[in-house]
Amino acid sequence: MALQDKREPDGPGSGHGEQLSSFASQTLSLFLAETEEQAHSELEAISRRLAEQISAPVAICELGLTPNGQALMLWQSTEGGLSIEEDNLFADWLRRASRVGGELTSAARGSWRGLLSADTLSGEAGLRMAVMLQSGLATAEIVAHAYGIADAAAAAMVRIRKRKASNLERRRFDAIYESTRAWLELGADIVWEASTEGVLRCRRIMNRRGDAGRAVDGMDLKSLQVGGGGRSLFDYLEQEGSVRHLRARLPRDAAVNLPANETIYVSAMRRPASTSDEAPYVGTFTLIGEYGASSHARETAAMMVQVRGARLREEQQRREAETMLQGLRLLLGQDSSRDKMTKLVSLILECIGGSEARVAQRGLDGKPRLLVPEQRVLGADADAALDLVAATARGGLAGIYDANADEGRSIARTFGLGGGHVAVLSLPLRGDTAYLICTTQRNEGFAAVDIDFADRFTLLLRQALFLREEQSQMAQTAKMAALGQMSASIAHELRQPLNTISLAVQNLEYLLEAPEVDAAAVASKIARVLAQVERASDVIDRMRRFGRKSVGEHAVLPLRNAIENVEAIMHHVLLRAGVRLEIDIAADLTTYADQLQLEQVVSNLIQNAVDAISGIGAKSERAEGLIRIVAARSDEEEGMIQIRIEDSGPGFRPEILERVLEPFFTTKSADHGTGLGLAICETIVRESGGRLEIGNHDGGGYVTIILPHDAG
Repeated sequence: MALQDKREPDGPGSGHGEQLSSFASQTLSLFLAETEEQAHSELEAISRRLAEQISAPVAICELGLTPNGQALMLWQSTEGGLSIEEDNLFADWLRRASRVGGELTSAARGSWRGLLSADTLSGEAGLRMAVMLQSGLATAEIVAHAYGIADAAAAAMVRIRKRKASNLERRRFDAIYESTRAWLELGADIVWEASTEGVLRCRRIMNRRGDAGRAVDGMDLKSLQVGGGGRSLFDYLEQEGSVRHLRARLPRDAAVNLPANETIYVSAMRRPASTSDEAPYVGTFTLIGEYGASSHARETAAMMVQVRGARLREEQQRREAETMLQGLRLLLGQDSSRDKMTKLVSLILECIGGSEARVAQRGLDGKPRLLVPEQRVLGADADAALDLVAATARGGLAGIYDANADEGRSIARTFGLGGGHVAVLSLPLRGDTAYLICTTQRNEGFAAVDIDFADRFTLLLRQALFLREEQSQMAQTAKMAALGQMSASIAHELRQPLNTISLAVQNLEYLLEAPEVDAAAVASKIARVLAQVERASDVIDRMRRFGRKSVGEHAVLPLRNAIENVEAIMHHVLLRAGVRLEIDIAADLTTYADQLQLEQVVSNLIQNAVDAISGIGAKSERAEGLIRIVAARSDEEEGMIQIRIEDSGPGFRPEILERVLEPFFTTKSADHGTGLGLAICETIVRESGGRLEIGNHDGGGYVTIILPHDAG
């Protein structure tokens, strides 16, 4: 970067960071400029900002070269307060500045110094940008700043000028192409006009028919007979006003210069008198040989088809490049992996003319699942459809189906797609393969070039799927770490029923050794043993279920049941910390989420609340440890619910409130946390279509989970 390449600043100052930040934002604005006007507007703002930084006038100039090599000032800023005259002083400075390679150079007998952008940025345009500063006032940091501005401005202006030139050239080519195509559609070999006296002059000769052009150029329309009545073309136009594709007979001296097997046809018209007096007659000649139109005409037509095809390919490549760039920006954005996949699929559809699309996958458990546009388990008929899709797309090949045929109809019906043609592209992953299934309403179906591009674009979609897998694996790792932290509580939870079982069995031994066995007492002890075995089994089942990896099975589920499951798992964690848990959730309140993921989020937030109340990560002075979980439908957002988990801890300090969701940010010691808990919770909630809100209340801190109420 120019700021680093030129020279280092003398030392860090209080304003240096602000200058760098300003430079970065200004450079970005220049790179985003699409027109000269936008770039000049940004440069005006930059010159004003730079003048404010050094408290002295500044000018930014755009310089070019005339055809004879003379320097020319194309534009200069006015907001900086410095005006540069295009005189001998300026020309002398420019020569010396060019020789020293863009160093800050003083103007002879002048009160300003200037520097040039790197000549390597000019390319064929020969365009340079200059920044002029008042002599003696610029620090090394300001000079480095100016270097970066000059180089960024030069790159932006060269890009804009090249694009403008390219557009002009394209419009000129399009005009020539359309004109030529129009004449080809008329089948014309010669376009001509004639004066008031009827003297013919060739305006354009097509299809390499220079021989015919020489034969008719200068001919008198009165000597050219048309039709079967022996009238001249001149008389015909005077009487009829126009002729359309009539056979013409040239004078003998002109006809001998043309092939004997060719027939000439003429189309012409007499212009209205008010149009022009110089050439009132215009028309075309078409020469047709014994076997139809000349080979030259066919060659020209073929050439135009090739040119048109090249233009279409160029346009297709441009669109594909822009789409790939847009897809890369989406992939690197801050959206959730689900949103990224949805937007990438929409981008593919837009580029290939598709109407609807689905992303489906058979999970590790063998169940077919839909990933886009929503995550859910598919019905039993999806097994056969996925087997068919997998067989067709084996080896990475794309499959195309007619939606009116049996196979295409089955796939479209299974995945709820409408359209005339179905395309299937494979998305190989680390585990099982996922498939992009899309349809189009176009009668001609998908073009081969479209499918080829979609196949290349799926590389970005695969990366989004990889990101989803990595987030899922990270969440599972965090869950297992949480289970490890709860291991002491789990052991205590199991030790109680085991102790009870041990005592009951010892009592059974005494009862069975007695002379008379009390059957009722024995039955009571056995019932107690079985009850404790069931209790221990429930603890193990809850932990196994909690530790199982989620597969993204979103469904409408009773919220209170999920929270009570977490309460059962966290019971001894709360008991050991002396924290009371209150739950205020209506029995009929539901949410649309993956139950395992929701339980992981809630358990993580409860653990954080327990740590806060216990003084882990921050000092806490409390009379009572209390965590309240309250849930209800959102009043502000239709279709959403809010789950608020608040504690009686010290709350979130203002300086960390905006950072608590950052990965690896934590106020706890290494023994109590990695800083990933809240970040993973936020990722899980965003993947479910919701968000987290964090803040403080009168008695401590809170975290609110906002989730969809149902699948709609």
